[in-house]
Amino acid sequence: MEKFCTVLDLCLSHQKVLGYSAVSLLTAGSEHLFSVMVFQCPCNSWNMVYGSVFLLVAALILFLLGFLLNTSTWRLLTGCCTNRRSCWDYVKVTGLVAVSAAVAPLTWIAVALLGANFYECAASGTGSHIIGFPICRFSTHFNKDVLRMALLLFHFLASF
Repeated sequence: MEKFCTVLDLCLSHQKVLGYSAVSLLTAGSEHLFSVMVFQCPCNSWNMVYGSVFLLVAALILFLLGFLLNTSTWRLLTGCCTNRRSCWDYVKVTGLVAVSAAVAPLTWIAVALLGANFYECAASGTGSHIIGFPICRFSTHFNKDVLRMALLLFHFLASF
């Protein structure tokens, strides 16, 4: 029982770091699943737009979700903590919320750039035949069953 209390105290004292780590791991896993199951480079003139959207729009959505799911945002917006705060207090709270909301998008971008799927697709649409030809030469047609499985998985993950 004493070991359990020690582990519980450790978890409670490092709650914020453990939460950020869990968000980062979930984001990295989701990005990997997304790039393997859903992403398929179209190999046409839209490569640059397609790869950039999958890289940046997903990060923007994660950033907005981070803002919306943070309780400090809602306290700030609804005025629950209006004890005649100064403008500087609002800026500090907004900054802290922005930093905590940026964990998932930064993880998404870092893992996506390390995997290089989105970047390769975007770079192959720049008109460079050195990059574009090898990527699009070996592309395969996407299986719709894989897309259905991925959508079900993301719906399941989003329900939490």
